[in-house]
Amino acid sequence: MGRAEFEYDESGSTFFYVALSFYALFLIPCTFFFWPSDKKEAVKTKKERCCECEECIAKRKRKLQSQPWQRTMKTIKFVALAFAWVLFAFLAYKVSQIEHEHVEYDPYKILGLDREADVKEIKKAYRELSKQLHPDRGGDAEQFDVIAKAYQALTDDESRENWMKYGNPDGPKATTFGIALPKWIVSKEYGIWVLAFYGLLFMIILPVTVGLWWKNSIKYSVDKVLMDTTQLYVHFLQKTPKMEFNRMLMVLGGSFEFWKHYNKEIVERETDDVEVPRAMRELKNLSENKKEPPLSHPYSLKARTLLHAHLSRLPLLSENLENDQRYIIGKCPALVEEMLSLMVQLYFYGHASRQPSLETIENVTRLLPMIIQAMWPRTSTLLQLPHISEYNLNALKKQKIYSCSDLAAVHESKRKAALHSFDDQQYEDICFVLESMPKLEISANIEVKGEDDKHNVTVGSLVTLRVSLVRKSLLDSERRAKEIDEAFAAATATESVNDDITTQQPKRKVWEKPPQKKKTTKAKKITKKKKGGKEPEKKEEEAEPLKPKDDAATEESSIEDNSDDEENLGSESEKDVDDSTAAEGGDDDSDEEEWAKHDEVSKKRNALETKSRLTHIVHSPYFPLDKYESWFLYLVEKKNRKLVSPVLACKTLVDEEMVEIKFPAPQQKGSYSLTLFVKSDSYVDNDYSLDLKLTVGDAPEIVLPKYEDTDEEEGEEHDHFDLEEWTEEEESEVSDEED
Repeated sequence: MGRAEFEYDESGSTFFYVALSFYALFLIPCTFFFWPSDKKEAVKTKKERCCECEECIAKRKRKLQSQPWQRTMKTIKFVALAFAWVLFAFLAYKVSQIEHEHVEYDPYKILGLDREADVKEIKKAYRELSKQLHPDRGGDAEQFDVIAKAYQALTDDESRENWMKYGNPDGPKATTFGIALPKWIVSKEYGIWVLAFYGLLFMIILPVTVGLWWKNSIKYSVDKVLMDTTQLYVHFLQKTPKMEFNRMLMVLGGSFEFWKHYNKEIVERETDDVEVPRAMRELKNLSENKKEPPLSHPYSLKARTLLHAHLSRLPLLSENLENDQRYIIGKCPALVEEMLSLMVQLYFYGHASRQPSLETIENVTRLLPMIIQAMWPRTSTLLQLPHISEYNLNALKKQKIYSCSDLAAVHESKRKAALHSFDDQQYEDICFVLESMPKLEISANIEVKGEDDKHNVTVGSLVTLRVSLVRKSLLDSERRAKEIDEAFAAATATESVNDDITTQQPKRKVWEKPPQKKKTTKAKKITKKKKGGKEPEKKEEEAEPLKPKDDAATEESSIEDNSDDEENLGSESEKDVDDSTAAEGGDDDSDEEEWAKHDEVSKKRNALETKSRLTHIVHSPYFPLDKYESWFLYLVEKKNRKLVSPVLACKTLVDEEMVEIKFPAPQQKGSYSLTLFVKSDSYVDNDYSLDLKLTVGDAPEIVLPKYEDTDEEEGEEHDHFDLEEWTEEEESEVSDEED
């Protein structure tokens, strides 16, 4: 049996194959990830326009300034990848030029004979070559061995058979394995250095790198929040279960992400001792005198001051403070979401005496949009729109416009009149933001999955609330365009009528007397008195020729009846509730089939697709980063004001989304009134509520299965009873004989 031999690459030919293979494994993924693409810029160019308010322009400039080397980096990436692919092409060319030489063993050729030579010619050629190459006559010993082996292969039967079978007169050769590494790696001169390099790489560098990564990763939670910050939130949530906005801001400002001891990105300056107290004098309710660590530490006071200044939209005098404020505000969404998740966990699984109240959870859901829009709770929601300030609020209140939804609901002519103090560009910016703001249509359906009657909720069952969210624009652009066309058509019609009247009526000359008014009779006066208020309405219509009659009447009546935003949207939600309850009560087979199909489609979609969280960008000029829309959903029992389900976050709503909320049914049967809340995390006062009714019945009795006895079991029982009877009879006979 042949032995194995290992051959290292002396010429360097096989090394190119290995280098090319590993280089391709590295180059192709790097090209896919680092190739400079303009997808984001293409998406931006698709958008025709954006808000042109001062804050949005400043935000876009800061974004461009924060990426000064963006084009340079694209050029560097392109050049580096091009050079890498040129190197790949060179290696491929080198591999293609490698020639594989395979020399077949031919004893005739070695002896210089033809294949038709006989034995005499073979011996003669061998004698002549041996005279020249024999070591005793000064020849080469290696060459003499070659011709001797060739002579033996042609004259000896066994050698000739080995040559014919294995291509070698000595029999099968050793199996050779080629190693695509140069031989100097295992040489005595360089072998020690190679082993030292491997030991340094795999025994020191790699374990230290993994250890440092693990040490840094265990400091953070899944949402990239420090674990120490999480413990801080738990401590204060248990300490103050009923937490107000100011208290939440204090706890939020005490996060360890804002302390340089935990976060190396924080910059502490000597000028903070002068600039921060100056900003604190202009703010109220900071509670800076409370001695409660770590809320009384300097970093916490600074973060709290910058948070209050942000909500008050107070300009800071120092550029360094503005940079610190932007960094703190950018960290707030993740911290607020972490605080909300901790509140929900403590509410359901914490101690009863230290559970956060439902009002505290609702305050947290309202805190995040206030930070995004830089507003206090009592600030008018109209300040979310561009160019609108406190000065314009009184004029809008006189028109009975109190919220963004009120402004979007009115007719175009009335909206234009209410915003007459703004120029055309500013007015278009306001309408653009109204069109980008969301308006939801919500419907819900209650069911119990895995049951035969899925609409029958019993005690202890797992209930699934399927919530359908349909997003639309707060201001319908098509309706607005239609109203503009109608107003333009009405204006042109009135101008043409006025021109016709002026052309038909001849001009009165100077010396002619004006026409006298006709005397009205008593009967006409009585009819005018009976009609009463119709003439003023005609005068108003003449004064506003751009506004259609029907639309103006409907809009005025809707605004008078519904002054608040929630009431204005409540009618639609009530209709959805009626539809959903009707669907629950009925046993329509077609509806059940549609829901089943929808279940299958949604499961397949969730299993095969991963939805992007880049939904609709939010108009947030005071927030330093790009913000995308997200929604909070949770259920509340009306009677006891109790949270029924955890707070779910829907971050993938683009046009339509189905969200499932699962919660256990109550432990007692009866009828329960629930309220579904859907709240935006980006816009203030963009909240929706939906009333639901849950009827819980008795749990079905568990019926144990009864198994019928088989013939074999009956036979065994019969034999058993016969055996007992026989034993009893035998015992009685034995006792009689003894007597």
